[in-house]
Amino acid sequence: MNYYKVSIDMNIENDIVCHYNNDYGIEQNTMVSGKHFNDWDGRMEFYFNKEEGSVWTDYLANDKGWFLVSNKLKEILETLDTDIEFFEVNIREGGTSSYEMYYIANIVRVVDALCLEISDYFETKIEGFDTIYTVSKYGIYKDKVEASDIFKLGNGQEIPLFCSEKFKQLVEDNNLTGLAFTKIKSM
Repeated sequence: MNYYKVSIDMNIENDIVCHYNNDYGIEQNTMVSGKHFNDWDGRMEFYFNKEEGSVWTDYLANDKGWFLVSNKLKEILETLDTDIEFFEVNIREGGTSSYEMYYIANIVRVVDALCLEISDYFETKIEGFDTIYTVSKYGIYKDKVEASDIFKLGNGQEIPLFCSEKFKQLVEDNNLTGLAFTKIKSM
């Protein structure tokens, strides 16, 4: 099976980019660190300016870097072998009262599958901390992915999302938008 790094599709023109006005104390890394979040109260909203973009995609870019997904993409994610939390969030145009409902998909499946042997990276050693790996091209151990269809890597690499060929195919078969896939090495 092939595996892919998941990112925002940068080739879509005029797509919506969401911004927040108040994060209610929710730190940026909260929904990208691969950890459960128990303090969601539903107050947070994202906004966009239609002059900057007005095309709705199934994965919306946002200034928090969170996996912000449509209901259609949420339904696909719910069929996968992984561990995900979903939090409802309103997306509003400017200060209008109308909104679209999206979901923050907090991927909490973290696997220790990073294979430095086939990755392109450099190390930074900081006194008092572990070695930090800055990876430009990822490689993984297939047998350590634990049959996950969408996941994060451990070892300080929790921010990027990765997926199986199964998830990529579901996205393509269902014409979901806003996602880009970069094949990664595996062994």
